[in-house]
Amino acid sequence: MTDHPRSSSFHIKTTEHPGWVESHATIVGAAGAAEFLQARERLPGGMEATVLGVDLFGTAAEIAGMEEAVRLAGIAGPVTSVLSTAPCGGGVQFAAATGVKPAPIVLRDRVAGYLIEDSGASHCFLGGLKPGDPGASREHQAEEVFAAIEEALALAGLNFGHVVRTWFYNDKILDWYPVFNRVRTGFFQRHAVRRMPASTGIGAPNPAGTALVAKAAAVRFGDGEIRVCRSPLQCDAFAYGSAFSRAIEVSDSRSRTLYVSGTASIEPGGRSAHNGDPSGQIALTMDVVRAILDEAGMRLEDATRAVAYFRDPAHIPLWERFCPPGLPSVSLGCYVCRDDLLFEIELDVSSGR
Repeated sequence: MTDHPRSSSFHIKTTEHPGWVESHATIVGAAGAAEFLQARERLPGGMEATVLGVDLFGTAAEIAGMEEAVRLAGIAGPVTSVLSTAPCGGGVQFAAATGVKPAPIVLRDRVAGYLIEDSGASHCFLGGLKPGDPGASREHQAEEVFAAIEEALALAGLNFGHVVRTWFYNDKILDWYPVFNRVRTGFFQRHAVRRMPASTGIGAPNPAGTALVAKAAAVRFGDGEIRVCRSPLQCDAFAYGSAFSRAIEVSDSRSRTLYVSGTASIEPGGRSAHNGDPSGQIALTMDVVRAILDEAGMRLEDATRAVAYFRDPAHIPLWERFCPPGLPSVSLGCYVCRDDLLFEIELDVSSGR
């Protein structure tokens, strides 16, 4: 993994794969077309790199401006727009590929993602997946999103058993998280999914007004390894009804990538810890993250991207005391999946072999 110098507004981190380079750009704060173009020009391969997907975080006005900036920057990949519950700076993250020609995955007349095939694996990146009818029941909308992921994977010659990472941004998550978990668990059972992907399930609305919007990453290896990693300081998530793995490691001949699920202040028995204490919750969460990385032999300094979620955006300044220098992260006001959890973080970490 290569850490490129940060400009005044963004980080770029890169990971080597057999025959191609995966890049991740993080722009702190709302970005216009000029910032997108500047970040793209700094990618390996510059403007020749294919943007695999863009994530936008911010208020409705900020998102509207950034969606227009994506269009003006000529980015054709899927866009996942996530609304903050309060103004908090937000930001942009996008992934890109250089040295390979990704094949677009077109689902219902739009590019839903890309497929990359190298000498050792097939890699699929999906984003911006949402139901068609925001007026349908939340259960139906969740079922539709899982079906859309499966349909897009099938277009790439893959299935849900190849998924290593999912992201679900659920509007009003506290009102229906048990319903969502039931839909997810039922889908996994029907499709015989035995390896639970790493995942984030967070409470945030989206500009389309749907119950949720989702992303996914999948890998099928001919020459590589996918490994479920435990969290030494926590129990398995499915011990309390959530079907995801704490972390997933994906290794090929050139690199190792660790996808760390959305992680919060949850003690080994599965209960929330440090209730009402945002600093205590942030501190424990970061201890949990470091324990996951230590067990995997990875370093926080090698994170390629991270998102920090805050129940109360007023707590974001506290994060500055805990955030490692140079961490490529954006912050978002949202609801964590329990009403007593104030903070959650997700991150991806990559290193060379």
